Amino acid sequence: MRILGPSPVGVTLATVKALLPALGATPRFVNEMAGPLWTAAEKYAVYPPGVLAQAFKETKGGAYGGQVKPEHCNTAGLKLRYPGLYPETSGDQPQAHAQFPSWEVGAEAHVQHLRAYTGCLVTGHLNVDPRWVFVVGKYRIETFEELGGKWAPSPSYGTELVAIANQLIGA
Repeated sequence: MRILGPSPVGVTLATVKALLPALGATPRFVNEMAGPLWTAAEKYAVYPPGVLAQAFKETKGGAYGGQVKPEHCNTAGLKLRYPGLYPETSGDQPQAHAQFPSWEVGAEAHVQHLRAYTGCLVTGHLNVDPRWVFVVGKYRIETFEELGGKWAPSPSYGTELVAIANQLIGA
């Protein structure tokens, strides 16, 4: 499944939001996170169902439960630009993760980060992804499947995203 590109014909935010509860998405994910994620994905020409699938996986459907807290408005678990600069920002502590002022900004950072993996720079917009500099030019991938072992250490990470995205489009 390509990272860059539009949604399939007939697949809209409304159709995807209708399927999210059956996957176990929280009301937060459906009502607060999905819209900004979809909008950011369309703005940067990144495949919207794939973005929602990744955010769903990273946030446990909006339930969170890990070191990243909902109040971080961080939909992808992005770390700070320089985690570990201070003792409280090292490892997997909450303070080591980027915090955004809104779901809209967090979604933009998430999508910009995915776009950086494809080698595409953000132009014409403020870059809010704190980690893009460590990704762009280091990786050059085209599909969500290729994120396995790069974005996350798990080699099955990308195929898990594709499976979720396929459920979101009713495939």
